[in-house]
Amino acid sequence: MRHRPMLPTLSSRLPEGEDWFYEIKYDGFRSLLYIDHTHIDFYSRNLKSLKENFPEIISEAERIRETSNDELPLLLDGELCILESDIKASFSSIQKRGRLKNELKIQQQQFQLPATLLVFDLLIQSGSSLMGSSYKQRKELLQQWMESHDYPKVSKECASSIQWISHTLDGEALFEDVQKHHGEGVVAKRLKSLWLPGKRTKEWLKVKRLFRGFFIISGFDEKNGYAHVAVLDGSELIPCGVFSHGLEGKEREALIQIVKNNQIKKTGSLIEIAPRICVELAFLEIHENQLRQPRFIQFRLDIHWEDCTWQALQNQMDN
Repeated sequence: MRHRPMLPTLSSRLPEGEDWFYEIKYDGFRSLLYIDHTHIDFYSRNLKSLKENFPEIISEAERIRETSNDELPLLLDGELCILESDIKASFSSIQKRGRLKNELKIQQQQFQLPATLLVFDLLIQSGSSLMGSSYKQRKELLQQWMESHDYPKVSKECASSIQWISHTLDGEALFEDVQKHHGEGVVAKRLKSLWLPGKRTKEWLKVKRLFRGFFIISGFDEKNGYAHVAVLDGSELIPCGVFSHGLEGKEREALIQIVKNNQIKKTGSLIEIAPRICVELAFLEIHENQLRQPRFIQFRLDIHWEDCTWQALQNQMDN
């Protein structure tokens, strides 16, 4: 039986108090690995099988089955990643691996772009469910199991296809480290929290590290309500993607009025506007010149559109 994973709730800040564990949040595919005496199942949060695309994880699971027969069935919860460092994973790389269909390319990529299952929870051990135990208890059992089987904490330099995510009680220090190394964020988990399949819970909170930057509004799609943004590179406007999140009420009304006042062309539902108005957006990262998870912060009428350059954006991200 496959279980839909328990999911964290997005939060703007870390919780306070002594009843929380804090862990690095890695950017990858949420995954569950099930191993029993005759069967291995490896699947995503949407219950999609990952076995064909990530044979290196299955090979390691087969080794566990051979060497840990008395500890089966076993169910591990974690994040499938391609690490860039001990703190940051590459979402674009894991997407590339996940899209492969050719068997030969899949076999090649497991060596050229190897994936790692970063385990943070132990849900079934020796056939006994631990979902009704506290997260603190499950984490202690996970650490004991990982260390007894010589699986390391997260390490980019380690070749192990299975590693485990440790925790800390100092969330602020961990978040600072994540920001410094451009990681995705931190997950706070209440020590007493149970594992509830398929539930999004406030017992787990995710706080993402976000960049901020200034962008030129270049268009608006009347059909889906997304605003298009760009930056200047020399004399050329470089499209950076679209945003809608965070744009509510008066701000959305103001944007529609700006569009009407500055329209220069309309193609279907897309209205192109003259480059005049700047906005400040928060975003997770830029991949192939496109913003990931952008969110509206505010209009920046104090900034001239010609100052919204690619170089200025890079400088903001480096600071």
